[in-house]
Order: sequence, then C-alpha cells, then structure tokens
Amino acid sequence: MNTRGYQQYKQQSLNTMTPGELLLLVLDELVKRLLRGDLALQQQDYALFEASIDRCIAIVRYLDDTLDRKYEISRELHRLYEFFSYDLNRIKIGRNQAELDRLRPLIVDLRDTFRIAERNVAEQNGANAASSLSGPRHLSDTDSGIPGLDAGGRNVYGHSYS
Repeated sequence: MNTRGYQQYKQQSLNTMTPGELLLLVLDELVKRLLRGDLALQQQDYALFEASIDRCIAIVRYLDDTLDRKYEISRELHRLYEFFSYDLNRIKIGRNQAELDRLRPLIVDLRDTFRIAERNVAEQNGANAASSLSGPRHLSDTDSGIPGLDAGGRNVYGHSYS
C-alpha cells in the first residue's frame, strides 16, 4: 500500500476542511476515546483506560486552548471545558465507571450541538450562495461568506484556528 499517497490525501482533506468540520473531527475523536476508555475500564485494562482518558484530557485542553476569548460563547465553553477536564481527572484517578457514564452523554451532546450548528451554517451559506445567483443584493443583506462566521463576522463556534 502506498502510505505516502494516503498521507498526502489525508493532509489535503484536513487543509480543505472548514473550521466547523475540524472542530467536529476533534470532538468525534474525543467521543471515540471516551468509548475506548469505557470499554477498557469494563475489561479492567487499566493501561488502555488511563491512556484513553489522558488523550481525552489532552483533547479538552486543546479545545480550550483554541477558544477565541473575545466572544462570550468562548467564556462559557471555557468553563465547560474546565468542568470536563476536572471530571476526566477524577474518573481517571478513581477509575469511576458511574462518573464516566454520567460525563459521556454531556460530551456527546456538545458534539451533536456543534454538528447542528455546522449544518445550519452550511445551509445558511448555501442559501445565501444560491440567492446571490439571482443578482446583487444590498450590502446589509450579505453574510460573511466564510463558513463558521455569521453576517456580523462573529465566530459562531467560539474557536479560532488561525
């Protein structure tokens, strides 16, 4: 198998993703690692459990580090990510299945919320692109034209990937 070609394809895919798609990719990885940790804990594979939870903590830290702090949503997400990090550390130290079962739906809900937001932004941008085919619009009717930004140029996700 040509691994170099695959790596180039993978890199090209990442380079063409919107900020929302990248965020969903990271959140999907977080959910995957939580599930892996859950299965490892059930099977008493503590090395895999701790490695999975450590990766979850690193992902949450990355999400927090990429927040653009000038938006109110970012401050709220920061508090949520702090909670996730705190709970993940408690779960790791105590090998606590009940806490893991309580936290996982919260993270899945967050990922699903961002997925809906990404879909709404894509639909909005698609509708705006389609309506622009009918002729010029008034300047105040235009959106930013950049996925993940609303008409005022505000980041709808709260994350910055520059």
